[in-house]
Amino acid sequence: MLVPGFDFVRHLSTAMLLRSDLRSWLLPLLEAWQDNWAEYETRALTAGRGGTRLVRAAGHEVVVRPYRRGGLVARLLHDTYIGRQPRPFRELKTLDALRRRGAPVIEVYGAAVHWLLPGCYRGWLATRYRAGSRTLWEWFADAPPSPLRARVLTEVGYAARRLHDLGGWHPDLNLNNILVATGAASDAIEVTFIDFDMTGSAQHLPRTPHADLARFERSARKLDPAGMRLTAADLDAVRVAYAAGAPCA
Repeated sequence: MLVPGFDFVRHLSTAMLLRSDLRSWLLPLLEAWQDNWAEYETRALTAGRGGTRLVRAAGHEVVVRPYRRGGLVARLLHDTYIGRQPRPFRELKTLDALRRRGAPVIEVYGAAVHWLLPGCYRGWLATRYRAGSRTLWEWFADAPPSPLRARVLTEVGYAARRLHDLGGWHPDLNLNNILVATGAASDAIEVTFIDFDMTGSAQHLPRTPHADLARFERSARKLDPAGMRLTAADLDAVRVAYAAGAPCA
């Protein structure tokens, strides 16, 4: 798979897409999956289905996420996938294209695929680490003050609308796939979507964009059935902001 601005590298049974300007240090980092990043300083992160870690290399901090299955099939295959168009490469291409358009998605650095057999693989995605960011679920755990809370909810709605307006969608929009960063300035709020897993291209949109908001609300009720962190009014605020939209720069 060719992606502008990325180099395709193949070594034995491992194939990689690496951002060209980061190749010098990203190549050995992604190759280090073979010894579980033993020579790197790492820290486990709680996002996703486990195994995601923060890796420090050459003065950079990178999030490396392994692809792991969910649901019943995870009991059998766990981190093994079947197909000739690997998910990591598809996600990298989608995220890079969306980000170039100005969508609020995480910056992708590279992806690696290790072929176990023809058509059978394991994979990893490397993305920028957003220092100071927390998932929306973690952010609400601190019971933020009402004015800031309202602004964050509004920005989440705006960000979802922007993603859709720029031709994207999220296959699993939940509270742990939304990063929130609040700066020192009262209006410095940044929302970023992560963990698209499969695809996020509107070219193959199997549902209406509003399904993303419905998935978001189901996630909130699953994590917080009593509405202690996110109330019904909070969820309504996200929908109102989404409907109002925000002008694309």
